[in-house]
Amino acid sequence: MYSRPIDIHNIDDGVDRKQLSLLKQRFLDLNAQRHERTCAALTERQQQFVQVLPLLFHVNHPMLPGYISHGTPAGVYQYTPSNDDLRIAKIIARSFQYNRDLIEKKCAIDALFIMGSVGTIAQSDSSDLDLWVCHSLHEDNPLLQELERKCTLISQWAAVQVRLEVHFFLMRSDEFTHSRTQHLSSEASGSAQHFLLLDEFYRTALWLAGKFPLWWFVPASQEKNYIAYRDTLLGKRFLKEEDLVDFGSLPYIPPNEFIGAGIWQLYKAIESPYKSVLKLLLLEVYASAHIIDDMPAMSGADDLNDFSENSLSDNDISENDFSEPHIHTPTAEEESAESIAAEPLALSLKRAIYADTPDADALDPYVMVYRRIEQYLLEHGQLQRLELVRRCFYFKVNKALSRTSRHAQKSWQRTLLEGLVKEWNWSSHQLHMLDNRAYWKAPHVISERTLLVNELNQSYRLLSELSKHQYQDIAISSDELAILGRKLHAAFERKAGKIEWINPGISRDLSEDALCFVHKQQEQQENWQVIRGSQNDLALRNINVEPIKHARSLVELLLWCHANEILASHTKVDIIAPTFSISANQKQLLIQTLQQWLPLPMLRDHQQFMRPAAVERMLILVNTGVEPQADLHKKGMQMLSNQKDALGYSGLRENLMINADIIQVNSWGELVCRHYPSDALINCLQHYCRLFPPGKHFSLPELSIRCFSTGQGNNIAQRLTDLWRDLISCFYSGTRPRSSRYILEMGDEYLLLQFFQQQPQIQRFKSYEKLLNKLAQAQSDFSPMVIDRYALRDKPLRIIGDIARQCGIYLFYQLDQQQAQITIIDEKGSLFTTTTEYHNQQTLLRPLVNFIRAALQRQSHSIDFNNATNPQDIQIYELTGNIKQHQGIAERRELHNNLNQLHYINIKAIAEMDSAQVLRFTIFCNEQEFSSLVYGDDLFKAVASYIVRRRKQGERYPCYITDLDLSLCQDTLAQQTGLQLGHYLQLKAELEQKLNSALALL
Repeated sequence: MYSRPIDIHNIDDGVDRKQLSLLKQRFLDLNAQRHERTCAALTERQQQFVQVLPLLFHVNHPMLPGYISHGTPAGVYQYTPSNDDLRIAKIIARSFQYNRDLIEKKCAIDALFIMGSVGTIAQSDSSDLDLWVCHSLHEDNPLLQELERKCTLISQWAAVQVRLEVHFFLMRSDEFTHSRTQHLSSEASGSAQHFLLLDEFYRTALWLAGKFPLWWFVPASQEKNYIAYRDTLLGKRFLKEEDLVDFGSLPYIPPNEFIGAGIWQLYKAIESPYKSVLKLLLLEVYASAHIIDDMPAMSGADDLNDFSENSLSDNDISENDFSEPHIHTPTAEEESAESIAAEPLALSLKRAIYADTPDADALDPYVMVYRRIEQYLLEHGQLQRLELVRRCFYFKVNKALSRTSRHAQKSWQRTLLEGLVKEWNWSSHQLHMLDNRAYWKAPHVISERTLLVNELNQSYRLLSELSKHQYQDIAISSDELAILGRKLHAAFERKAGKIEWINPGISRDLSEDALCFVHKQQEQQENWQVIRGSQNDLALRNINVEPIKHARSLVELLLWCHANEILASHTKVDIIAPTFSISANQKQLLIQTLQQWLPLPMLRDHQQFMRPAAVERMLILVNTGVEPQADLHKKGMQMLSNQKDALGYSGLRENLMINADIIQVNSWGELVCRHYPSDALINCLQHYCRLFPPGKHFSLPELSIRCFSTGQGNNIAQRLTDLWRDLISCFYSGTRPRSSRYILEMGDEYLLLQFFQQQPQIQRFKSYEKLLNKLAQAQSDFSPMVIDRYALRDKPLRIIGDIARQCGIYLFYQLDQQQAQITIIDEKGSLFTTTTEYHNQQTLLRPLVNFIRAALQRQSHSIDFNNATNPQDIQIYELTGNIKQHQGIAERRELHNNLNQLHYINIKAIAEMDSAQVLRFTIFCNEQEFSSLVYGDDLFKAVASYIVRRRKQGERYPCYITDLDLSLCQDTLAQQTGLQLGHYLQLKAELEQKLNSALALL
C-alpha cells in the first residue's frame, strides 16, 4: 500500500480522505524514524528529557522544570501524556501527580517541534536542540513573557541536569508568515533569512506534539498555488483548521535572502568552516536558478583579499573579480528542469514522500544537502570543489571509518557513511589521514585552510554579484549587514602586518616540539623563515625543508607561531641568524613577553562588532636582535655616563633605540605587527600618532614598552615609557591645544612633532638654529611649544617654553656683554629671535615694546582678528644664570612706566605689493614721507640721511621701526594662516637691517 504514489494534485476533482490519512502517516512514519534516531544518540537521561518535553509545556507544576506560576501559558493541543511520560515526570519530581486541575481547558501551545541536525547523520554528542514552541498568544499579551521565562528555566535545567544545550524559539504561525523572526545575535542570523529558515524547518522538523503542519498536505506541484489549495482543503473540510499549524508556502527561495544568509554563513565559517561550506554551496545551488552564466572556479586567490567592511552595502566590487552573470527570471521552458533542480530541498522531501514510502536514509536532511550539491557540481564539472564538499560532509558526520567501532553493532550513521565513502572511492590511507585531522600540523592545516577560504571567496563573490542586482531588497537590515561585515573583515581581510589565524577549527593541536627560525639576508629586505624541527634536525636532513611561514621580522614570526598555538610552552626554539644578536636569556624573555601580552584563546563578544574597531592594547619591543654600543660591550668598555637619556646617551649623544616592533590588537580581535629596522623612534611616533589623531573621541590603548638590550634595556624602556606619557599629556589630555608643538632630542638631532589636519608631521633638524627658524614660521592656531623632559636642557628655549604655555605676547632677553639676545613669542606661539647691541634696558626695550603694541593695535582692527590679547599685556622676562650648566632662570621685568618717558623718532613703514609681486615700502619719519616710487633703490639711504640730520650730534647708533602697516599685502604674506605678530617682527628686522646698513655707510 505504501509503495503507491499519493495523487491529490488536482483538488478540483476532490480529494480522497484515505489519501490524506496515508500522506499523514508517511510523514509520521518518517518522523518516528527520525525520533528513534534522535534518541539513539542521547543518554538515557537526555532521552527522558526529550520524551517529557510536551508534558512540561502541557502543565504548570511547581516541582517540574520551568515552573513560573499556575497562570503561565500551558496546554499542548490534543496532547495526552502516556503512562511512560508520567513515569518519567515522577522520576524528575517524585511528588508530581497528573491531576485534572493541572490540565488547561484552553491550550496555549499549538505544537512543539525540534529542528536542526538531531535525528540526522550529522547528529553528534555536542548537538544542541532547537525547539520551536508554536503558540497562540498575541505579541502584546503580558503572559508571553512568562512563557519566555519558562523556556529559559527549562534550558537552564537541561544544561545542568542532563548536560544538554537547548534553545527555545517562540513562534506564532501567522506572525511568522508576515514578519521576520528576531534580531541578530551570536546565535541567530536575525533578519538575514526567512524562507531559508522555513526550508530548513520543513525538511528537518521533528514533530513532538500538538498540531501538524498544514504544509504537509499541499503537494509540491501546488506550492505556487498554496493559498488557494489550502483554502479549498479547509473550506471543504477535507482537513480541520484547528488541527493544523500553518507557516506558509515555500515555492522558491527569493534571491534577496541569499545575501544576508550567505554573509551569515561566511561569518559562521570563521569558527566552523566545514559546516558553512555545505550551507554556502547549497545557497549557490539555490541561486543558480537566478544566474545563467556559471561562476568561474577560484584558482589563484587564497583568501578573501578583496573583502572590505562595507563592500556589499557599498556595491564596491571590482569588475575584474569575476565574469558578469545575468540575473533573470526563468522562462516556462527553463523552469521544468532548472527550477526543480534548484528548488528548496523541503519541496524535494515532500515530492519523495508523496511518491513512495519514505526512506529515512535517502531523505536524511544532510544527505539530501550533499546529493543536491553533488548533482550541481558534477553538472558543472567542478570536481575539486566536490572533493572538498565530500571532506566537509565527512568531517561534519565525524565517524572515523579507519578505526574500529567501539560498539558491537554499527550505528546507522556509520553504515550510511560507509556506503557514501565507497561511492567516492576513497582509499584507506585517505581515510586514515582524514580521521587524524585533530593532529594535523601547520603545513597541512595551511593547505586545507587555503582550499576552504578559496571556497568562501567563491561564495563571497557570488553574494557580491547578487548584491548588485538585489541591493534594494536585501533581506537583512543595514545594521546587521554592517555587523556581519565587520566580523568578516576581522577574520578574512588581509593587510600589511596582520597576523592570520590559520586554524579555524581544522586541527586540535598545532603545537610543535621544536621550531627553528632562520634569517635570510636579501637585497633591500629581511627574510625570516620558521621551519619545523630543531637546528640539529635541520643539520641532519639531506634535503631542503620547506618553511611553514615567511615574515620580515623575527617578532612577527614568533607572534604568528604563538597566536596560532604552534609555539607552546614546551616548544624548543632555535634561531639561526649570523648577524642577529640575541642571547638565550633574551630569547626566553621575548617569548614570555609575547605569551603574557597575548593570552590565548582570544574571545570576542558579539557586542564589540556593533562599533568600529578600536585598538585596545599595544606592545612596543625595542632592539630585538641588535645591541647598542655592541663594539664597546665586546671589549667590556660599555660607556657609563651622567647623561643617561637613552635617546642621547653619554657625551656622544648616542641614540640607543635602533629598531622596533609594534604589536597591536583591536576590539575586533585583529592582530597587527609592524617592524621598523631603522629610524625606529620616528616611525613608532608616526605609527602611534596616525592611529590616534588628537580630538577624536576614542580611548587610547594600553601601552607596554619592553627592551631586552644588555645593560641599558631597562633604561631604554623607561625612557620611551616616559616619552609616551608626556606625549599623551601634551596631545590627548585636553590640557593643551591640539596644535601644540612637541620638541625632543634624538642623538644629535632635534625633532619637532606637530599635527596638521589631524595628521602628524615629524621634522628633523641638525642644528639648534634650524630648529629656531622652523619655530618662527607662522601658525594657523595658537601652537605653544612643549619641551621634552630631556631636551634643550642647556638652551634658553627650554626656559622660554616652560613660561609661554598660555596664549599671549612674551618678550625674553638675555644679556651677553655688549649684546642682547631677544626672543619673542607671538599670539600664536611663533618664535622670533634676534641679536642686537645693548646699551641699557630702555634703549633695548623701548622701541620694541612700542612696535609690538602698535602691531597688535593694527591687528585688532582686522575683521579676521579674534585674539583677545591686550596690546598692554606684554610679559617681559630677563634670562639670567648659567643656562649652559642647566642653572638658568627667567626673571619678570616691569618696564611699562618708564617706556613712554623717552623721546624717539617715529619711523613708520607701509608695505604694498607691486605688479611683479615685490614688496615696496613707503616710510614716514616724524610724518616726513619717503616713497620707493620717488627714491627707488636709494629709499633707505634717504631715510638714513634724514635721521642723522635730526640727531643733535649726528650719532650713528641703530634706529628702529616703530610702526608697520601690512594691511595691503596680507593675502600675499599670510594667505593660509592670516597675519600675526611674527610677520610684523620679521619684516621689521629686515627693514631695520637695511636702514642701519645705510646709516653705517653715511
